[in-house]
Amino acid sequence: MESRVEVIGKNMNISDLKIREQQLVGALCIISFCQKYEIYHEDIRDFIDHLLNILITDNLPDWESEGLKVKIIGRGEPVPQSVENSIPLKLRDDFQKLTDNASEIGIADMYGIDTTAPVLATQQCVAILAKHKTEVILPQEFLNDTGKERWGEVWNAEKFNDLKRYLERYKQDKLI
Repeated sequence: MESRVEVIGKNMNISDLKIREQQLVGALCIISFCQKYEIYHEDIRDFIDHLLNILITDNLPDWESEGLKVKIIGRGEPVPQSVENSIPLKLRDDFQKLTDNASEIGIADMYGIDTTAPVLATQQCVAILAKHKTEVILPQEFLNDTGKERWGEVWNAEKFNDLKRYLERYKQDKLI
């Protein structure tokens, strides 16, 4: 499954991505940040899993409701104390900004008119990583939605499972 690799924000324009793909980038920014600083917490993993589930849901309001069940919500809500305690003090502000922006990507335009808010939130996530000299790298096959729908197509199980396997290799190889 190796193909051309994209460095998000450098050789790929975020505004060219569908919202589901942008949400993937937001989740990857959190993964990359946590990997770089060796931050591990079950609640962070649950939040990332929720963000990634937008790729396979065909009911966006249900996806949003499920997001209210995880302990990290983003949207300006503070992270739980146990999560905060797992993050070095000097990184907490950027982690909070990452979670807020990553959660904003998928919900910003869910019930209203199309805006630039998802793109801006994705750009903010990538900018936080750039500040920490970290990039999001992803094979092109995960960023190839050519449909006309702004949200992008719902992924099938095979593609989603390929992504999960890729992310496991990504983490093990310390590429993030």
